Amino acid sequence: MLLLLGVAAITAATARNISDGIRSDFGFVVIMDRDCSQESVMAMKTLLLRSDYVERFTFTSKDDILEQESQEMGQDISSLIEINPYASEFNVKVKPAYSNADSIAVFTQFVELSPEVSEIIVESDIIKDVDMALERIRNVLLIVVFVLFLISVVLINNTVSLSIYSRRFIIHTMRLVGATANFIRWPFVKAGCINGFISATIAILVLSGIRLYLPSVDPVFAIYLPWVHMAVLFIIIIILGVALCAFTAAFAASRHLRATYDEMFLK
Repeated sequence: MLLLLGVAAITAATARNISDGIRSDFGFVVIMDRDCSQESVMAMKTLLLRSDYVERFTFTSKDDILEQESQEMGQDISSLIEINPYASEFNVKVKPAYSNADSIAVFTQFVELSPEVSEIIVESDIIKDVDMALERIRNVLLIVVFVLFLISVVLINNTVSLSIYSRRFIIHTMRLVGATANFIRWPFVKAGCINGFISATIAILVLSGIRLYLPSVDPVFAIYLPWVHMAVLFIIIIILGVALCAFTAAFAASRHLRATYDEMFLK
């Protein structure tokens, strides 16, 4: 169960990192007035640099756009026209935390208040589609992790309970000679911690093998599933494995400690 939980966590972490990579390309384009002043351009640059929404941006002047168009057409357009028909623009990329339709809409409304802004182009439909897809993936993974967690709790509890049940008469005898509840409970909790640690170690070794193999399938996994994230996952697996086994062992032992001599024959 720890292994299955780890696989689900790897899938969730990879999906999240990939979504952050996709979101890092979300943004909008600010088109300035064709005759905007240099002061307005500098004011817009200052606004974007100081904004918490903006990850990065690029500025393309109308002269640069005209030159790019000339290169694509293979001739000098400026010699054919008297006035540059293009307008300067800012290609803005927002931070992943703000790369949703609502946050971008709030920020673009604020940017539109700046002087000499002609138009703002936002690819809102693409952003909404990606948000919906990521929401579905997140919900499915949450359900899978929750179900696996419940299964693991039930299985570990049953296994530990059977182990303690087979020694219920020893527990009763120890109570008769004056052993305290904590003294009786501790060996079961200790064994649970050891079993949980061993199980977590096995799961970590298998997950490490999976992580080493995935880049050979697609190198993108080396980027979106770094070892730092794997190390955090390994720590969580160890804590979860030890805690689950220790808790279920303590719970099962306490249940038999409360049982009377006659009840032990009924269980």
